[in-house]
Amino acid sequence: MIESTIRVTETIIAFALVVLLISLLKRKKVVQVEDIRSFSKLLINAVLPAVILLELSTTPVTRSQTVLVMIMFIAGITSMILTWILGKIMRMRRETIGMLMITSTFGSSSLIGYPLIEFAFPGNSQAIADAILISEFGVGLPIFTLCPIIASWYGDSGSDRKSIITIVLNYFKSPVFISVVAGLIIAQFPSVVKYPLLDPFWEALRMIEGTLTMLACLVLGLQLRFSSPARLIPLFLFSATIQMVVQPLLASWLSGVMQVNLLDRQVLILISAMPSAVLGTVFATQFNCEGETASELVFLNILASLVGVPLVYYSIFH
Repeated sequence: MIESTIRVTETIIAFALVVLLISLLKRKKVVQVEDIRSFSKLLINAVLPAVILLELSTTPVTRSQTVLVMIMFIAGITSMILTWILGKIMRMRRETIGMLMITSTFGSSSLIGYPLIEFAFPGNSQAIADAILISEFGVGLPIFTLCPIIASWYGDSGSDRKSIITIVLNYFKSPVFISVVAGLIIAQFPSVVKYPLLDPFWEALRMIEGTLTMLACLVLGLQLRFSSPARLIPLFLFSATIQMVVQPLLASWLSGVMQVNLLDRQVLILISAMPSAVLGTVFATQFNCEGETASELVFLNILASLVGVPLVYYSIFH
């Protein structure tokens, strides 16, 4: 167990070093902020779908993985309700409550979670498959369905129901979701995966998979902004505590109740402890639900995760 904690800590530190390198290269004009759009598109529309298709096609889904998705979903919804209750008790502004419900509930499972699991559990296809299913169904679906609804309800954009439905439908048409469905279907036909003529195809996907971490670091490094956090400290502490402490502890308790095995539990805890999802800020901005504050909180949560994630992981498994 100590060995796995050390691997997680080393992975977080290594990830942070690469992100900081990208930030330095940004200051030196080697990479430009304008490049983030291209890197993000490449990551979301090509690399992530390739990784998802490869891992889900070659690793059949088990019943235990559906339990992991259910636990993640329950933990996320519970965290959202808790955020709403505390926001009401503390008499926060309407927009602030909505923004915190977004930034305190759904973690960056794809952008940070996949590379973290890949390096913390090297060569373990089961761990990667767990992470993908938890991420896409336990985190991704709520982000694309609940986040725009919350942002619209608590924001002041006056967005109508049609715009929310469009956002949700776009997710179901996205390469990421299509690759999830395709991977789950292909996994039911092992002979297709082992067909010799398809070996170059699977090898190409493995080559693409190797670029996942670097692209994730590029996107994060280009997004980071260093501004004074003084006015954000109370909101940051609120968000980080719910996101990176309460949620993984709740997921850990539920996994114990459900008698989840050790590997699955480790992956579940790591995914549930991820810092706020970058995508949540998109919806907060789009629906005028304190988007700028949401972006700053996401940045601070990412920084806090360098210490917070290994600390939470260690405290749960020791």
